[in-house]
This record gives sequence, C-alpha cells and structure tokens, in this order.
Amino acid sequence: MIGLALIATGTGGIKPCVAAFGGDQFRLPEDSQQLQKFFSTFYCTVNFGGFMGMIVTPALRRGIMCFGDDACYALGFGFPAILVLISIVIFVMGKPWYKIKQPRDNITLKFVLCAWYAIKKRIRYNKNIDGPPRGHWLDYSIEKYGEKLVSDMKVVCSILYLYLPVPIFWSLFDQQGSRWTFQASRLRSEVFGVTLMPDQLQVMNPAMVLLMIPMCPGGAWPLLPDLSPLHKMFAGGILAAMSFVCAGILQISIERSTLQPPGHEQTGLVALNTLGCPVELSVSGEGSARVDARGTALLSPLPHRTYDVTVICPRDCSGRIMKRYTVRTHLKTVAGMFMPIIIGQNSDDEVSLYFMDPGTFVKSLTGKPKLKVVYIGNTGPNKNVTINVETEKRLNDIYYVSNSPVDHIGESAYMCLQPGKFEWRATSADGQVSGSGEGDVRAGGVYVLCVRERLDRLDAAVLHAPNPPNELQLAWIVPQYLLVSMAEIMFAVSGLEFSFTQAPKSMKTITIAAWYMSVAIGNLIVILVAQTKIFESRAKEFFVYAGMLMAAMFLFYRMAEGYCSRTIEGDGSSSESHPLLHHTHSRVLSVHSAKTSVSRPYSEPGSTESCLGRMERARPSAWPAHAVVHVGTPSTTDRRTTTLAKD
Repeated sequence: MIGLALIATGTGGIKPCVAAFGGDQFRLPEDSQQLQKFFSTFYCTVNFGGFMGMIVTPALRRGIMCFGDDACYALGFGFPAILVLISIVIFVMGKPWYKIKQPRDNITLKFVLCAWYAIKKRIRYNKNIDGPPRGHWLDYSIEKYGEKLVSDMKVVCSILYLYLPVPIFWSLFDQQGSRWTFQASRLRSEVFGVTLMPDQLQVMNPAMVLLMIPMCPGGAWPLLPDLSPLHKMFAGGILAAMSFVCAGILQISIERSTLQPPGHEQTGLVALNTLGCPVELSVSGEGSARVDARGTALLSPLPHRTYDVTVICPRDCSGRIMKRYTVRTHLKTVAGMFMPIIIGQNSDDEVSLYFMDPGTFVKSLTGKPKLKVVYIGNTGPNKNVTINVETEKRLNDIYYVSNSPVDHIGESAYMCLQPGKFEWRATSADGQVSGSGEGDVRAGGVYVLCVRERLDRLDAAVLHAPNPPNELQLAWIVPQYLLVSMAEIMFAVSGLEFSFTQAPKSMKTITIAAWYMSVAIGNLIVILVAQTKIFESRAKEFFVYAGMLMAAMFLFYRMAEGYCSRTIEGDGSSSESHPLLHHTHSRVLSVHSAKTSVSRPYSEPGSTESCLGRMERARPSAWPAHAVVHVGTPSTTDRRTTTLAKD
C-alpha cells in the first residue's frame, strides 16, 4: 500500500504537467505543426519505455532466482527504479535549455474556489435581490473573481463536458493488463521454441504503437488523412470497440477448447485410468464412455444427483489376470464441481476405484501449468513416504504422503511449475518404496500425477491432463491488439493535443489533469463491473463492453458537434473557429463590432453562421446594429468582409 500510494502521488504530479511543460516549449501558432509532432513523439517515447519495461522486467523476474523462489521480484522492481533515478538526473541536466513559465498563483485552487462560489451563489439566487438571472452559472462569481478567470473557466468547462464519455474508452483500453492478460494465459504462447508469459504479451501494444505512430497524422510518414483531434478521437473509440468484438470472438473459441466448470445445478465426472488397458465406464441414466489405457475421460455436464458408476476392464489387462474386473459403486456428486475418479487395482489384483476431492480443474491465471500429485496405496505407519518434484531450474516441491490416508488415497495441493520437463522421486523412510520418473508440462495445462503403490512397491505412475494445455495459437490475439493500438494513437495522442491546444494558457494543466482523471474513472468502472460478476461468460462481457463504447462514441460525436474549436492567434489571444472539425490550417474567424475589437466566445453545432446566430440570440444587447466578420488564415492580409444586419 505504501508503494501504491507513492506511485499515485508521483503519477499525479508528473502526468498532468509533463505534457503541458513540453507544449510550453513551442510558440503558437507558428509551431503548430511541430507541436503536433511533439505529442506524437512524446507518446512514442512513453510507449518505448513501456515496450522495454514489458520485455526486460519480466525477463529479469523470471530469469534470475532469489530468496528461494523461481522469480526475483526484487530485481524486477529494483531495475526500473534505478532507471527512474537516472532519468531524473538527465531531466535536471537539461534545465538551462528549457522555457520555464513560472505560475503566478495556484490556479487549481482558484478554479475550485471560483466554481464553488458560483454554485453557492446560484443556489441562493434571489431575483428580487440579485437582479435578472445570469446567462451562465459561472457568471455569478464575476464580481469576486473577475471576468478573465470566469471566461477561461467557461472554456475549460466546455472541454470537460466533452470528457464525460471518455472514461468508457479507458475502461476498455486498460483491460489489456487484466482481462486480456488472463485471455492470453489461455493461448499457446510458444514462439520459436521460447514460451512467453501472458504478462509479456502486453508488449505487443507498445511495439505496435511505436511502429504505427510515424505513419499517423503528425508522424514522419503519414498515411492517414489529417483529421481534427475530435474526429480522430471518435475514430479511435470505434476502433477500440472493434478490438473488443475481436476479443469476444476469440473468447468464444477459448471457452469451447477449454474445460469449463459445471453450472450451479450441474456436475461432471472425470475418469483417470492408471491401468495399462482400456476400461468401460458406465453412469446410470447417462450412458457410458471408453477410457483408454492410462487415459482420461470426461462426462459433463450431468444433473447434480447420486449416480451408480460401473467400471469394466478386460480380464487380461496388459498381461495381468484380474481376479475382479468389474466394480460398481454409488457416487454422490457436488454441484458446480467435477468428481474425479481414479481407476486402479489393489494388491489383490482387483479393479478398484479411488475418489479424489471434488474440484474445478481451473487453469492458472498466470498461464503456468498446474500439477497435483496423487498417491494410491497403503502407506502404513512409519513409512514416511515423500514425493519430490524438481523442475529444470532445480526448484523443488516436496509432498509428504500421510501415513494413514483416507480410502487409500492421498493428494497434494496444486503446484505451479514453469512449462517444460520435470522429474519426480518417491522415497520412504524404510527404503521399500522408491521410484522416479519424469514428465513434460505445457502452458495452461492442469495435470494430475497418479503414483500407485502395490505390495510395498511403486507399481505405476501416470501423468494425466484433465484440463489439457492451451491449443489456440498466439496469433489469434494479434488482431485485437492491432486495433486497440491504432485506437490508442488516434484517441490518446489526439486527446492530449486537444487538451493542450484548446485550454486557456493559464489552465492547460487543469485540462490535462482532467484528461488523466478520466483514465482513473475508467479503471474504476472496470473494477465495479468485475466485482459485481454480472456475466458468467467473459465473451458476453467483451461484447457488452464493445456495445457500451460504441454508444459512448456516438454520444461523444453528437456532443462534439456543438463544440467550437479555439485557435491560438499570433498575439497569444484566442479566438473561435468553425465547430468540431477544424484542421491545423483551418481559417480563423474573429468577430468585431464596427466600434470595438472585443471578441466573444460562442458554441453551437453546425456552420459558422449558426454559431453567430446563437450569439445574437443569447446576448441581443451586446451587439451593435452592424457587425463585421473577417474570414481568413492568421497569416493572410487578404480578407473577405461581409456586413450583417442585426436582425
């Protein structure tokens, strides 16, 4: 919790300021093209850091052992901490070349106090005392805080209004580190003989961003049209929604190829055959199934009730004459669980059934294979049988078999191993029980190692996989990462650019801070939805997320139609341009009366004329009988002049 608190504090100080600080190094509007390239380059370096971190940090964590574990998290956290310290030194060294704008006062505090004062004044408004109602709720604080601050806050509020649907985008985008990582743990991730861990697959996003940013607007080799920031944000949101459609389709395939736990009122039977011959398994009222020699069979789903289970094996079972080759028993099932049955033989050469604890055989969230050791036989007192499992990295797990197992079966807890080969050795204190063997486990598999004792000797050892390892190839997750990476470039880079260029000079950090606040709200939405556990199928959850984002983006588009973009003029003042979809080279439109050059803010969907019409409707007394509209670029001297009658 201390580490998380420090990260939250540091991130809150860095993220809103670093982008605004970089943007302050440019002179606008002369450097508008360079500013756009800066935001692309800035985001490119952010992703480069993420790219390196997602490769180096897991490699250090997994490649080096420390504190007796197969992972070294101390090194995984320590190495990037050293890099951060180095980056601070580099940043401070560049201070002589920075353009540093000293803050005059705490604008964030003034923003909050002014808004709170206006809200209180609006609530307590009395027409007889305070006069006619104001046009905007912030106007109630003009007397105390001045028209300049209130005017700037109105612009900021119009930007914050557009941010309302934005958290839905981030609630989907940041699932790469949670839902998509869990999804990757269900894929076969061997690449050129190297097994990748699910958390390493996240490297695809920053890698793709690094490759595509130069080809997007503002990059070195732009292939896409140079749209306005709001247009690009809308397109990015749609691409993110499509990425979740791909994720939902992939999840359907994963659920079909993976053993799923039974429903709330259902159960299932898992038969693990340790014999060297095939057997016939019959379940009353549900049919029968053939279980191959040293194989596994599954009967699921079944209604939750008690069953009669019958197992028949050949009289001659792999060279052994069975004295009893048919066994029948009653099995009381557990709802929502699999009932594992081990088929073996006792010391009297009779077919016997051994029952493991009910379980779900769910795969690990990390993608590592899981292994459970089951010991069948009469260990007896003072034998002290131990089974040692050792991986290729010489890491050991030791299972101590009980001296008095219930129903002649004992089982260990699940062990998470690294994919690859392992060795096992069984020994007893009296030296009678001894044996060894090896096995091979793959990513995503759930394994049961059945070690069978007979006449004080190890008679058989069979490795079963009730839930087989991942079969779907890693390539199936690439389309959704490609789409979400394109969405990130279109949405995140454009959002940063929009937050900086549209905010008043004194409040750029506030708008960027609000932008990052939308990220935090999006993460909170994911947590709340995940904790409610509304969806039983993750595929349905992905499709619902995609629909939510699609609806949010169309709402965003409608809201953005009513926004009139601001363009920074050469003297540092701001003016308004046509709604929503202006380009970097869009014409600047300024409104002047015949007697004064004071410009006024406006906002209206549609054409430039509709914005002017709204101004006249909203403030009829503020305009003279005639107004002059100048249309042109800031650098042109050739202007077209039109005289408009007030009516």
